[in-house]
Amino acid sequence: MAFAFRQADNIEMKTISPFHFRNGVPVCMRVTKFPRSFAWRSFAAAMFLLGISAFISTPKAAQAQQPNDPSPVVLPGHHYDLPATLITAAQIEAHKKNMVDAKLTDIPMNMVKSGGGSDVHQFGISIVNRYKGQKNPNYAVHDDVAEVYYVVEGKGHMKLGGKITDWKRRPVSQGNGRGSAGTTAVGAQDVTIAKGDVLIIPAGTPHKWEGADEFTSYVVVRVDPDGVAPLMALGTAKFAQE
Repeated sequence: MAFAFRQADNIEMKTISPFHFRNGVPVCMRVTKFPRSFAWRSFAAAMFLLGISAFISTPKAAQAQQPNDPSPVVLPGHHYDLPATLITAAQIEAHKKNMVDAKLTDIPMNMVKSGGGSDVHQFGISIVNRYKGQKNPNYAVHDDVAEVYYVVEGKGHMKLGGKITDWKRRPVSQGNGRGSAGTTAVGAQDVTIAKGDVLIIPAGTPHKWEGADEFTSYVVVRVDPDGVAPLMALGTAKFAQE
């Protein structure tokens, strides 16, 4: 066994062997001297060998950093050329004002293809206004279209969920396609929505507007996976009573 040491002012390295043996009998300690240049060369060589060993032991995946997803950059049957649509706050405000002037409650702004791997998936934006004291007597159920509400002003109350006991088919809606209606839903929950709130209503979930504490307006994102609602370009909405 050898112990390397270096004195503060020395110019060489030494190793000390605890014993020197003669004919199998320890007789003294042995000190071996090495020039300092030799010691540093030995140290550098050792570090180089350690580095090579570490690189060899590193997994090839980490060395090459190959991507995990082997899919092609462009997936077959997918759309990569559909235009984006910007709807500004000013357009929403103008749409809402036109609805108020015509005393309308639910008018779509647009309906567009959503892209991806389907030719029928689509979604659109509508504005819904609720006037103080207004109450809807019927629940709505959309067969295919889910909705996301974002309340831009006001406060009101809704009933959500439950099981409708007097279902009947209703005419196809321009905004949310096929569906049913009813006046009573057993187990429906009372929910209050107000400015800044977001409400998600899956397709098939009964919902009814109960009343507004004040004028309330919300943006509705309608998600239409089967393309049941007609496509509609922005700026083509009509504000006339039918």
